[in-house]
Amino acid sequence: MPSDKPFTSVAILGLGAMGGSLARALSGLEAGPAVIGWSPVEEERTAAEAAGAVISAPAEWQDAVAEADLVVVAAPLKATCRLISSLASSTPIETTLSDLASLKAPLARVVAEADAQARWVGSHPMAGTEESGFSASRADLYDGARVWCVADPSAAPRVKRLHALWASLGARPAAIDAEEHDRLMAVASHLPQLVSNALASVLAQNHVSPDRLGPGGTDMTRLAASSSEVWRDLLEHASPDLGAGLRALAECSEQIADLLERGDFDGIERLMKETRAWRLGT
Repeated sequence: MPSDKPFTSVAILGLGAMGGSLARALSGLEAGPAVIGWSPVEEERTAAEAAGAVISAPAEWQDAVAEADLVVVAAPLKATCRLISSLASSTPIETTLSDLASLKAPLARVVAEADAQARWVGSHPMAGTEESGFSASRADLYDGARVWCVADPSAAPRVKRLHALWASLGARPAAIDAEEHDRLMAVASHLPQLVSNALASVLAQNHVSPDRLGPGGTDMTRLAASSSEVWRDLLEHASPDLGAGLRALAECSEQIADLLERGDFDGIERLMKETRAWRLGT
């Protein structure tokens, strides 16, 4: 197989913002793989075909994966676990299995139970949107994004091919352990989501509507518009580090409130200088 074309046919199960963006990006490659899509939502299948993101979008996922040498599941975590388990028993051993879920330890357990460790390379692109559905997808979503890849050592040849696929889209693939990945996501992804929800809740309690926010408030509350159904699915399996992170944030907020009440603006300035240096990497 040519090095610039790690897969000849890719099936994407789930054509929402993430799966739809992957379909658009792959279909936009010069001499890229054939892309077949599937969604349980008929409107998304129709829209993906009309946009040229997929060459076909059959009504049954089994038909979508029939000729694929790579299957990527782009669905909420529980649905992804179910589909990966089914795919492990219903597709040829040559077919590589992947996903876009933002937690990996639960999937790694499902893969182990299905004895499919040598076939699975989990992917988690650090990209996304608070919007949902195929209409929220875009071809450049993964350009420049870090993509964490989780796999058993026995899947090493497939890891190389997955890395090549993501790199062809302008993404930056990197290997990581499943447990390490989930601990990282607890503070790097899940914590910001809940912080955005908390800030939005406080603003709502103070009768501040979104249209009265400046750019900073708009940026910080963007994630508050994320799907609660998708996030509940993730939070049920979140690392304990998430709770610890929230308590650390509450403690830091209390300390800042104390500084304000005491009029210790030197202390606040020191904190702001420290966080500025962290953000700028200086």
